[in-house]
Amino acid sequence: MSLRSISALTGALLLALAGCSDSGDADSDGSASQETSQAESSPSEAGPTYTAFDDLPGEELLYVEQGAAPVGLRMKAVDTVWQTELAGEIADAGAHYLVVYVAVTGEADDRGVSDAWLNYFDFQIDFATVDSACAGTSVDAYGDCVPGAITKIEEVADGEWRDHNWSSADSPERVEMATGATMISGLAFQILDDAEVSGDLHFCARGRDAYTRDNCMTIPAPAEPRG
Repeated sequence: MSLRSISALTGALLLALAGCSDSGDADSDGSASQETSQAESSPSEAGPTYTAFDDLPGEELLYVEQGAAPVGLRMKAVDTVWQTELAGEIADAGAHYLVVYVAVTGEADDRGVSDAWLNYFDFQIDFATVDSACAGTSVDAYGDCVPGAITKIEEVADGEWRDHNWSSADSPERVEMATGATMISGLAFQILDDAEVSGDLHFCARGRDAYTRDNCMTIPAPAEPRG
Protein backbone atom coordinates (compact mmCIF):
# COMPACT_ATOMS: atom_id res chain seq x y z
CA MET A 1 0.00 0.00 0.00
CA SER A 2 1.28 3.44 -0.90
CA LEU A 3 2.14 6.07 1.70
CA ARG A 4 -0.67 8.24 0.36
CA SER A 5 -3.24 5.45 0.91
CA ILE A 6 -2.00 4.83 4.45
CA SER A 7 -2.30 8.54 5.28
CA ALA A 8 -5.84 8.67 3.88
CA LEU A 9 -6.90 5.60 5.87
CA THR A 10 -5.40 7.00 9.07
CA GLY A 11 -7.27 10.27 8.58
CA ALA A 12 -10.55 8.45 8.04
CA LEU A 13 -10.09 6.44 11.23
CA LEU A 14 -9.35 9.59 13.23
CA LEU A 15 -12.49 11.29 11.89
CA ALA A 16 -14.60 8.24 12.77
CA LEU A 17 -13.23 8.17 16.31
CA ALA A 18 -13.91 11.88 16.72
CA GLY A 19 -17.50 11.38 15.56
CA CYS A 20 -18.09 8.65 18.14
CA SER A 21 -16.72 10.89 20.87
CA ASP A 22 -18.95 13.80 19.83
CA SER A 23 -21.97 11.49 19.69
CA GLY A 24 -21.35 10.37 23.29
CA ASP A 25 -21.05 13.94 24.48
CA ALA A 26 -24.26 14.88 22.72
CA ASP A 27 -26.09 11.96 24.31
CA SER A 28 -24.75 12.93 27.68
CA ASP A 29 -25.71 16.58 27.25
CA GLY A 30 -29.10 15.63 25.88
CA SER A 31 -29.79 13.39 28.85
CA ALA A 32 -28.88 16.17 31.27
CA SER A 33 -31.07 18.66 29.40
CA GLN A 34 -33.96 16.21 29.47
CA GLU A 35 -33.61 15.75 33.25
CA THR A 36 -33.54 19.53 33.75
CA SER A 37 -36.61 19.93 31.58
CA GLN A 38 -38.47 17.25 33.53
CA ALA A 39 -37.55 18.89 36.83
CA GLU A 40 -38.72 22.29 35.62
CA SER A 41 -42.00 20.87 34.33
CA SER A 42 -42.82 18.84 37.47
CA PRO A 43 -46.19 19.81 38.94
CA SER A 44 -46.16 22.55 41.56
CA GLU A 45 -47.69 22.19 45.01
CA ALA A 46 -51.46 22.09 45.09
CA GLY A 47 -53.21 25.38 45.76
CA PRO A 48 -55.63 26.15 48.61
CA THR A 49 -58.73 24.01 49.00
CA TYR A 50 -62.25 25.08 49.94
CA THR A 51 -64.38 22.25 51.32
CA ALA A 52 -68.11 22.50 50.67
CA PHE A 53 -70.34 22.75 53.74
CA ASP A 54 -71.99 19.35 53.28
CA ASP A 55 -68.57 17.66 53.11
CA LEU A 56 -67.43 19.07 56.46
CA PRO A 57 -67.70 16.67 59.42
CA GLY A 58 -69.55 17.29 62.67
CA GLU A 59 -72.89 18.49 63.97
CA GLU A 60 -74.70 21.48 62.58
CA LEU A 61 -77.32 23.93 63.75
CA LEU A 62 -79.50 26.52 62.04
CA TYR A 63 -78.82 30.13 63.00
CA VAL A 64 -81.36 32.87 62.26
CA GLU A 65 -80.44 36.41 63.23
CA GLN A 66 -82.92 37.93 65.65
CA GLY A 67 -85.49 40.06 63.81
CA ALA A 68 -83.53 39.96 60.56
CA ALA A 69 -82.91 37.63 57.61
CA PRO A 70 -85.74 35.33 56.52
CA VAL A 71 -83.12 32.90 55.24
CA GLY A 72 -81.02 31.39 58.02
CA LEU A 73 -77.49 30.03 58.06
CA ARG A 74 -76.56 26.41 58.52
CA MET A 75 -73.51 26.34 60.77
CA LYS A 76 -70.77 23.86 61.71
CA ALA A 77 -67.72 24.31 63.94
CA VAL A 78 -64.46 23.65 62.05
CA ASP A 79 -61.93 24.54 64.77
CA THR A 80 -61.56 25.65 68.40
CA VAL A 81 -58.38 27.33 69.63
CA TRP A 82 -57.01 29.62 72.34
CA GLN A 83 -55.95 33.06 71.07
CA THR A 84 -55.12 36.41 72.63
CA GLU A 85 -56.50 38.44 69.71
CA LEU A 86 -59.17 38.26 67.05
CA ALA A 87 -60.18 40.86 64.44
CA GLY A 88 -58.33 43.63 66.27
CA GLU A 89 -59.84 42.81 69.68
CA ILE A 90 -57.37 41.79 72.42
CA ALA A 91 -58.26 39.62 75.40
CA ASP A 92 -57.88 41.14 78.88
CA ALA A 93 -54.91 40.29 81.09
CA GLY A 94 -55.62 37.05 82.92
CA ALA A 95 -57.86 35.77 80.13
CA HIS A 96 -57.71 34.25 76.66
CA TYR A 97 -60.16 34.12 73.82
CA LEU A 98 -61.65 30.71 73.16
CA VAL A 99 -62.20 31.12 69.43
CA VAL A 100 -64.75 28.95 67.66
CA TYR A 101 -64.30 29.03 63.88
CA VAL A 102 -67.51 28.15 62.08
CA ALA A 103 -68.44 27.36 58.48
CA VAL A 104 -71.76 28.75 57.26
CA THR A 105 -73.96 28.31 54.23
CA GLY A 106 -77.49 29.39 53.39
CA GLU A 107 -80.28 27.12 54.58
CA ALA A 108 -82.12 27.24 51.22
CA ASP A 109 -80.80 25.31 48.23
CA ASP A 110 -82.30 27.69 45.67
CA ARG A 111 -81.05 31.07 46.92
CA GLY A 112 -78.25 32.86 48.69
CA VAL A 113 -78.36 34.99 51.81
CA SER A 114 -78.57 38.77 51.71
CA ASP A 115 -76.87 40.81 54.42
CA ALA A 116 -75.38 37.79 56.20
CA TRP A 117 -73.99 38.69 59.63
CA LEU A 118 -73.46 37.11 63.04
CA ASN A 119 -75.07 39.07 65.88
CA TYR A 120 -73.24 39.17 69.22
CA PHE A 121 -76.49 38.74 71.17
CA ASP A 122 -77.43 35.53 69.38
CA PHE A 123 -74.65 33.22 70.62
CA GLN A 124 -73.42 31.68 73.85
CA ILE A 125 -71.17 28.87 75.03
CA ASP A 126 -71.72 26.48 77.95
CA PHE A 127 -69.12 24.38 79.74
CA ALA A 128 -69.61 20.87 81.05
CA THR A 129 -66.76 20.99 83.59
CA VAL A 130 -66.90 24.49 85.11
CA ASP A 131 -69.58 27.05 85.95
CA SER A 132 -67.76 30.38 86.03
CA ALA A 133 -65.26 30.20 83.16
CA CYS A 134 -66.21 33.47 81.47
CA ALA A 135 -64.48 36.77 82.14
CA GLY A 136 -66.86 39.40 83.49
CA THR A 137 -66.79 41.39 80.25
CA SER A 138 -68.16 38.37 78.35
CA VAL A 139 -71.09 37.65 80.67
CA ASP A 140 -74.42 39.15 79.64
CA ALA A 141 -77.32 40.30 81.86
CA TYR A 142 -78.66 36.73 81.99
CA GLY A 143 -75.35 35.25 83.17
CA ASP A 144 -74.59 33.66 79.79
CA CYS A 145 -71.09 33.52 78.29
CA VAL A 146 -71.34 35.50 75.05
CA PRO A 147 -68.78 36.48 72.38
CA GLY A 148 -66.41 39.36 73.01
CA ALA A 149 -65.39 39.51 69.36
CA ILE A 150 -66.87 38.20 66.10
CA THR A 151 -65.40 38.41 62.62
CA LYS A 152 -67.10 39.19 59.37
CA ILE A 153 -68.17 36.19 57.29
CA GLU A 154 -65.46 35.65 54.67
CA GLU A 155 -64.24 33.11 52.13
CA VAL A 156 -61.20 31.43 53.70
CA ALA A 157 -59.30 28.35 52.53
CA ASP A 158 -59.25 25.17 54.59
CA GLY A 159 -57.02 25.42 57.66
CA GLU A 160 -56.04 29.06 57.07
CA TRP A 161 -58.55 30.70 59.42
CA ARG A 162 -56.15 30.94 62.40
CA ASP A 163 -53.74 33.09 60.37
CA HIS A 164 -56.30 35.00 58.32
CA ASN A 165 -56.35 38.80 58.57
CA TRP A 166 -59.89 39.09 59.90
CA SER A 167 -62.18 42.11 59.88
CA SER A 168 -64.54 42.69 62.78
CA ALA A 169 -68.27 42.11 62.45
CA ASP A 170 -68.61 45.65 63.84
CA SER A 171 -67.84 46.81 60.31
CA PRO A 172 -71.08 48.14 58.75
CA GLU A 173 -70.74 46.09 55.57
CA ARG A 174 -72.69 42.87 55.64
CA VAL A 175 -72.04 39.96 53.28
CA GLU A 176 -73.96 38.80 50.24
CA MET A 177 -73.66 35.02 50.17
CA ALA A 178 -74.18 33.30 46.82
CA THR A 179 -76.33 30.20 46.48
CA GLY A 180 -74.44 27.21 47.89
CA ALA A 181 -71.46 29.27 49.07
CA THR A 182 -69.48 28.07 52.11
CA MET A 183 -67.85 30.82 54.18
CA ILE A 184 -66.04 31.11 57.51
CA SER A 185 -66.31 33.28 60.62
CA GLY A 186 -64.74 33.30 64.09
CA LEU A 187 -66.43 33.92 67.44
CA ALA A 188 -64.25 34.69 70.47
CA PHE A 189 -65.42 34.03 74.03
CA GLN A 190 -63.22 35.57 76.75
CA ILE A 191 -62.30 32.86 79.26
CA LEU A 192 -60.39 33.28 82.53
CA ASP A 193 -56.94 31.69 82.52
CA ASP A 194 -57.56 29.89 85.83
CA ALA A 195 -60.73 28.23 84.51
CA GLU A 196 -60.22 24.52 83.82
CA VAL A 197 -61.90 24.09 80.44
CA SER A 198 -61.84 20.59 78.99
CA GLY A 199 -64.04 17.99 77.33
CA ASP A 200 -67.04 18.90 75.26
CA LEU A 201 -68.52 22.39 75.05
CA HIS A 202 -71.98 23.43 74.00
CA PHE A 203 -72.07 26.13 71.34
CA CYS A 204 -75.52 27.68 71.06
CA ALA A 205 -77.19 30.06 68.63
CA ARG A 206 -80.59 31.59 68.15
CA GLY A 207 -82.77 29.48 65.86
CA ARG A 208 -85.90 30.30 63.93
CA ASP A 209 -88.22 29.01 66.62
CA ALA A 210 -85.78 28.47 69.48
CA TYR A 211 -84.06 30.67 72.02
CA THR A 212 -80.28 30.64 72.04
CA ARG A 213 -79.90 28.21 74.94
CA ASP A 214 -82.22 25.67 73.23
CA ASN A 215 -80.41 25.46 69.88
CA CYS A 216 -76.94 24.00 70.48
CA MET A 217 -74.30 21.68 69.08
CA THR A 218 -71.45 19.90 70.84
CA ILE A 219 -67.90 21.01 70.05
CA PRO A 220 -64.55 19.99 71.57
CA ALA A 221 -62.49 22.20 73.85
CA PRO A 222 -59.22 23.37 72.25
CA ALA A 223 -56.65 20.60 72.03
CA GLU A 224 -53.65 22.89 72.54
CA PRO A 225 -52.96 24.54 75.93
CA ARG A 226 -53.27 28.30 76.35
CA GLY A 227 -50.05 29.90 75.13
